[in-house]
Amino acid sequence: MRRNTKRISLAGCLLAGVAAAAVVTAPAASAQSSSPTRLDSINCSTGSFGQDGTQWYYNVSCSATGTTKWWVNISCSDNSTRTVGPYTTFLNVRVYCPPNTTPKQGWVSYTP
Repeated sequence: MRRNTKRISLAGCLLAGVAAAAVVTAPAASAQSSSPTRLDSINCSTGSFGQDGTQWYYNVSCSATGTTKWWVNISCSDNSTRTVGPYTTFLNVRVYCPPNTTPKQGWVSYTP
């Protein structure tokens, strides 16, 4: 699912339209993470990058309440963006880059 949204950076968070996102950015082979995020009706752990064979992934756990829907996103070195979801409950989620690419950024977006 591709959404055209305006992005605003604010203290380690990425705001996208009515969706808010915690962002983790990775240089080629390492991960940097932001602090755990608590935003309205969603709560997420600190996300991290990992590698499974030839595929890098972004891993994060989130829980949501009410009608909140959330997605996990990763942008990769081949300029693709992968998105999984929507989810509405607590889950630990991994989203993968294509084989032989590296992650540039990982984030969670949501709508209340």
